[in-house]
Amino acid sequence: MTAVLEDYRRWRALGEGGLPANPVGWLVARMLRPWGRDTIAVDAPTDASPRDFTLPQRSGDRPTIAPYPIPHRELHDVTTPDRIRALAEHVAAFAAGDRSPMINATSRFERHGDALFVRDATTAAPWIAQSRGEVAHVHGTQGSLHVVADPADVSEIITRGWGERHPLAGRPIIGLPDSYLFLYAPRDESDLEQLERIIDRVVATAR
Repeated sequence: MTAVLEDYRRWRALGEGGLPANPVGWLVARMLRPWGRDTIAVDAPTDASPRDFTLPQRSGDRPTIAPYPIPHRELHDVTTPDRIRALAEHVAAFAAGDRSPMINATSRFERHGDALFVRDATTAAPWIAQSRGEVAHVHGTQGSLHVVADPADVSEIITRGWGERHPLAGRPIIGLPDSYLFLYAPRDESDLEQLERIIDRVVATAR
């Protein structure tokens, strides 16, 4: 019983994220764990033509990720409030103005907090249509993000060390697009710059 209670407390400590923050939500998260996939594996490139989107290699090791698919969070490499705010403002800025093709609304995956959406679903790329228009959201407690990337960019983002797939990405039981990615929180200003580049790319390919 002690081990069960400790596991529940560790799960609750991750904060809100898509499931009720109570024992029922914890049980669902545990039940979903066997459905998880290898989050780092990517298919070998099939197109030999040069890519128009490249990233530098992220330095250091990947952060440790919590063992629960929901909420999908880092355990240690959280960032500063200023960097979290900068990321959130960068995402939100794409929805500025009444004529913007993007809007901000509550994340349908996190069920709290703002996310960026394509305003007109008929203009959305297929992978964004699968996410019902949701493009990106920042996790306000740590500065990591979830984004729905162009499938052609997934290998570049993962192999260069900037993120990984959600463990339930592509699983029909959940409905997450296969290119639903977790981006690691920025450790410094250089990381922040590269994350903003990835966000820019995700938005540019969302329609």
